[in-house]
Amino acid sequence: MTDNDQQRRGEPWAETALLAPGEVGYRLGTTDGQVMPSPVPTVPHQSVAHLLVRALRTSARKAGLGAHGAVLLRLGPDRLLVPDLVVARVDRLAACAEAADTVLVGEISRPGTDYAGTPSRIEHYAAAGIPWFLLTQPESAEHREISVRLFRLQGNRYLERTSAGSGQILTTKEPFPFRIRTADLVVF
Repeated sequence: MTDNDQQRRGEPWAETALLAPGEVGYRLGTTDGQVMPSPVPTVPHQSVAHLLVRALRTSARKAGLGAHGAVLLRLGPDRLLVPDLVVARVDRLAACAEAADTVLVGEISRPGTDYAGTPSRIEHYAAAGIPWFLLTQPESAEHREISVRLFRLQGNRYLERTSAGSGQILTTKEPFPFRIRTADLVVF
């Protein structure tokens, strides 16, 4: 039986199906072997994600890392997710990034919510041992104001280290030196 046969019959997809080329109208991830589809992000969400990757790209490169948007991230066996941001050491032709090579993972929350996606996504990143998590939070559906919060893994959970509200600049030396001007994330 092929992966395509499984997809048509509604059975759980194998990892090879997620890594196969093709067009899909939603993001796919796996948790414990079960496919977790999520809708493709909205235009404002994707615009913020692009600007965030752009804001981190040069600093990440200076640290020997790459900043990537919406790539598959392998968190462990049968666990693949597609975060909004991955900063990692990854081959430029790789099918996915590996948690062990990932320094920072980021999510953009829906306007007006406290969490990116569901808390379980953040828990999966922590369980995989990714040392840093960046949460970007649009304050309204218009995306005119955005805040960013940087968390460091301590034990099995993320604790906030620094943040920047609307119109402010988040500056940090860890996990690599970078600055994010929140005002630059709303210019799309």
